[in-house]
Amino acid sequence: MRILITAHAIYSHLAPLVLPVAERAQEAGHEVAVATGAGVVQHIEERGLTALTLPNVQSMGEALQDGTLRLPPDMEQAGSVTVELTPEFFAAAFVGHLAEAGTRDLLEVARSWQPDLILHESTEYGGYLAAESLGIPHGALDIAPMAPYAHPVVTEELNRQRGKLGLAPVSDAWHTFRAFRAGVVPEDFYPTDSRLPGARYYQVPAQAAQGALDPDIAQLSTDRPLVLATLGSNVTRLPGGAHTLLETIIETLGELPVTGVVALGADRDPRQWDGPRPDNVHLTSFVQQELLLRSSDLFITHAGFNGTREALAAGVPMVAVPLFAEQSHNADRLQQLGVGTRIDVQDVTRDALSAAVRNALEDRSYRSRAQGLQRRAHALPDLDRLVEDAAALAA
Repeated sequence: MRILITAHAIYSHLAPLVLPVAERAQEAGHEVAVATGAGVVQHIEERGLTALTLPNVQSMGEALQDGTLRLPPDMEQAGSVTVELTPEFFAAAFVGHLAEAGTRDLLEVARSWQPDLILHESTEYGGYLAAESLGIPHGALDIAPMAPYAHPVVTEELNRQRGKLGLAPVSDAWHTFRAFRAGVVPEDFYPTDSRLPGARYYQVPAQAAQGALDPDIAQLSTDRPLVLATLGSNVTRLPGGAHTLLETIIETLGELPVTGVVALGADRDPRQWDGPRPDNVHLTSFVQQELLLRSSDLFITHAGFNGTREALAAGVPMVAVPLFAEQSHNADRLQQLGVGTRIDVQDVTRDALSAAVRNALEDRSYRSRAQGLQRRAHALPDLDRLVEDAAALAA
């Protein structure tokens, strides 16, 4: 079977699910290609996979840089306040601008490559639209469960794009996912109104590429709870306040009876860090997050979905400080499930953060509920089953 997988030209949209699924499908004997923009092709080819370059597909960053897409005005404050993802921006950016260019390219690619099945990552709508236009079976790999997929403005923009292709409008807000949606967290992570009857759930294997844990981290004190803090790879690029936020996290952990590990960002050398350096806090530019979460007691996170998923798979409770995108929705869901606490960036003070960390460590119910989700995650079938289930769509 020929399986075409489509994704945004953003590494964080590829790594969690698209690349592992493509590898498993290829190992199962299917002919697989991943179609995306030129900026991330090397990451696909490095994994021994076939990449199909879509010439008109930009990453979000490229579209913003050349002015073809504009961020909401409040994004200029990202890093000093939490910026919510609005359905209006999601519709305009992902379902409108980015999907429109992707659809044009994917129609040409699909006519030439002739896939039997198209799988698209959940925020990438070009694969869905091309599949609908050409009558090819399709499904979604859900990398952002809390995005506003079913909001009326999203459906309105989706129907506008469908109309350009001569497709009839849809009234089902979940039409994009109705045939097949592959989730990678237990079903109870999803709010009740977004649990689809045909959705299926799988577990993602640990990343082998992380290598061994940093020996300096391995030798840290074991007589206190270990708290890992990282705000993601984009934190150093935020326009406002990120340095102050990291300082507050480091100072707070320095005042608590914990061992802290704080990742400053891949392009920030800890030797050049000019902020606080408490003796009980280890500073690093990068941390093998998935490995270290297995022995952590608490995770301070920006609540990006991949880190959230990894923490739940490790049974680790969280203090979530959402920065932008759908992170605030993830943080809300963690709080609703009782496995985490949300603090918006503008509300992060040493006192507030200290109280949240102490509460999550001392109230064992956070850990118990996180471990319950961990057990349910470990009971899910693996990605080999996902490939089998997806292939059945085209059988």
